[in-house]
Amino acid sequence: MQMASATQWEVVGKSKVKKTKSNLQTVSKSQKKQFLEKMPRIESLAPVKEDKTIYSAFLEKEQQAEKNKDAKAVNGPNKKPVIQKKKKPEQDSKKMDKIVSVDAAISQIDPQELESTLSLSKDRFPENQDVWLKDLASFLNLKFENVKESESSLNLKGKPQGYPLEYLPTNSQKVLKAVVKKFSNQTLDSLFDYCIQMMLTESTKDRPTMGYRIFLQVLAHHKPEIVLGKLHQYLELLKTHQNRPSHCVSILWAVGQCGVKNFSYGMKVWLDLMLPALEIRQVAYYPIEYLEYLLGTQKQPSSATCVVALRDYFKVLDIVFNPGFNLANDLKKRLLALYPSIKELAFGETAAQTLRTFFPSYLARFNPSLNPALKLELLECMVKCLTTDKQSFSVWCQLYLKHLTASGFLLEYINHEWSRLSSLFDKKLLRETQRAFSLTNDEIEAQGKGDKGFPLCQAATKELAMKINHSSFPWFFLIFLLISLVGSIVAYDIWSSPSIYASRTMRFLEHYGILMVLEQAWSRINTFVSILTEWLKLNCPVYYAYICETVGPFVLYIWASIKDFLITSEVVTRPHRIWMGEKALHLYQWVYDLSPETWTWCYQMSLVAWEMLKNYTLWLWKHSTHLFLDVYHWVEHHLLMGSLSKDSLQATANWSLHQVQTYMEMFWSWCNANIWTLVK
Repeated sequence: MQMASATQWEVVGKSKVKKTKSNLQTVSKSQKKQFLEKMPRIESLAPVKEDKTIYSAFLEKEQQAEKNKDAKAVNGPNKKPVIQKKKKPEQDSKKMDKIVSVDAAISQIDPQELESTLSLSKDRFPENQDVWLKDLASFLNLKFENVKESESSLNLKGKPQGYPLEYLPTNSQKVLKAVVKKFSNQTLDSLFDYCIQMMLTESTKDRPTMGYRIFLQVLAHHKPEIVLGKLHQYLELLKTHQNRPSHCVSILWAVGQCGVKNFSYGMKVWLDLMLPALEIRQVAYYPIEYLEYLLGTQKQPSSATCVVALRDYFKVLDIVFNPGFNLANDLKKRLLALYPSIKELAFGETAAQTLRTFFPSYLARFNPSLNPALKLELLECMVKCLTTDKQSFSVWCQLYLKHLTASGFLLEYINHEWSRLSSLFDKKLLRETQRAFSLTNDEIEAQGKGDKGFPLCQAATKELAMKINHSSFPWFFLIFLLISLVGSIVAYDIWSSPSIYASRTMRFLEHYGILMVLEQAWSRINTFVSILTEWLKLNCPVYYAYICETVGPFVLYIWASIKDFLITSEVVTRPHRIWMGEKALHLYQWVYDLSPETWTWCYQMSLVAWEMLKNYTLWLWKHSTHLFLDVYHWVEHHLLMGSLSKDSLQATANWSLHQVQTYMEMFWSWCNANIWTLVK
């Protein structure tokens, strides 16, 4: 399209291009001027102004302040070059960025600020209680915005269980406790979940979480029922974060705050939540530390009845004595040291009425293929049940046929430890139980239905019958009684008589000639002792001087040589011994790094080997004696014949001994004659 005039537009074809060009070229300058003046014009307007806001007001103030400062600097007497000072907001932000310790930030929390924040939330959201508490928790966490939490702060290592709430000012604690008491459990339940989620989220972003932790402590201390009812949900949450150890420890810490004020609640949290957490190797230390804290604060664990149920106790038993459980050796030792306290809690104060329920589980769990430590623990626990709760005998009789192998090992253990356990058992009940087992064994033998554990039960039952019915004769007590009786009679007789010789004891000894024999024996003993003493006084110095003179130099030379050899060996081998010690330590550490369970496995294998050696030593001894007797009979009938017969060998041995004796006598007489003449 081409513009034809100032007011009209004309559409022309391609054929008229040259024509229009020729017309434009003929237009004069005045016409061009009029054409440009009559064309429509586009006026350039100023940009639209922005509305004034609170931020522009601050900017205008800052610009005005800068202009005033610049004017003062220019109009000064010396007209020094203008130095721009830093703005006030930057100074404030720098002051706010100062790092504060966690304890200092906790102590600076003002209770009035907490109350004002809560009232402000109530005014804004009058019908939404969840928002009030969440705003208060977020405000409390903002107080730690300039606190850099270390790894120890996140995991609270080395801190008491009441930290950080116990470092909070008392008035602030009162405000938070009063807030918790005003709201329903449902509201507090949602707040607890919110605080846990925010704690995990903020820790992921490397932001402070101490404010949420304080709120979690307040809720767990004063409303523990809102946490205990959802332990299974927190267990699932723990499983979802098992690849993040710090999150797992934070969850365990938050839920574990229920047990800080109540031991029963703490044990419930440990059994339902922290016991499964032992499978997570990176956080296994925390459940054990928490259990140590609980048992350390409880002065009398047995007083907390019904805390550890039967099912929970056997879970702990399986973990403690399971060699394949993925737990470090030092943590296993610590958990094993805590196991007796857990067992005491499970038994309770009324063990004489409760152990009958434990005995069937012990008997059912026993298996010959178990590791030695677990077998010994099960046997000791079954003996504990039998000696404490007498109803356990009747339970044992009912389960005897069902668990023959376990009953056989229990009977054998009682026989083996009879000297220690005999005083603990009720002999009457034990004898009745043994008779019932004997009758049952006879019936099984008659029917021919005994399994692989029946021979052991039969032999152990017979041995127990012998130990019960044929106790060892008290020889020591009898001898002591006789000596005491005779001594008392003699002392009373001598004390009641006017003199020793007038007593009936002395007259009895004199009448039967015993006193004369005793006097003669005493005189002869006295004579020989005096002769021996005189001979020793005369000859010992002489013999000692002669030995020192002849043998002394050689003994001193040998002693000096041995001492020099030991000193030289110690000096020469010192670097090698130091090197060997270092290498042995490196070897131990290298093996431990390769497989931390190696040394535990070696120790367990040594126990198994020792048990096998004890079990098979008697069998080897019996077979070796039979083999020796067979070899002896064969040698006697096939080799010891003619000149090698028993009589010939005996005569040769007698002749040899006689010759040796003759030569020894000749040597002794020669030595006696030569030494005596030399001494003289």
